[in-house]
Amino acid sequence: MHRFRQLRNHAGVSALEVMVVLIIIGIISVLLIGRSRMGEANLYSQTEVIKSHIRYAQARSMDTDIRWGIRCDDSGKQYWLFSGDDPTAKKHKLPGEESDTVDIGQYGLTLTPTTLSFDDKGRPYVTINNVLQNDLQLTLTSDGGTSTIITITGNTGFVP
Repeated sequence: MHRFRQLRNHAGVSALEVMVVLIIIGIISVLLIGRSRMGEANLYSQTEVIKSHIRYAQARSMDTDIRWGIRCDDSGKQYWLFSGDDPTAKKHKLPGEESDTVDIGQYGLTLTPTTLSFDDKGRPYVTINNVLQNDLQLTLTSDGGTSTIITITGNTGFVP
């Protein structure tokens, strides 16, 4: 009987305890990995959203005799759709957005500050009177340092 007590009081780790610890480590790892890649998902999805907003501005300008464009503020955290020659005078709500200003800072993203507009032929301008001759590259950067490039093709305004 004395030998049996020694076996029951044996200090060690059971298989159940090892499994519980491994499961907890696995759950924590999944949460950390998922959270670290969320910034990249926001970066790539917002890149496509911004491209579609640029295309929308170009389409609006081709449908009217009014210049339409996209303006990104100096902080690079907000952008908006505008019409006319003054990018701050007439802001318009973009499709799918709740306000006339899109806040990409909430996703931890920054866009190259710029003013891009299109004439009635869809040609891009970065200044009022000069058609964009060379490609314009806008950089969208996440807080983690990853970035994507949005290219607006000179003369045509094509956004690949």
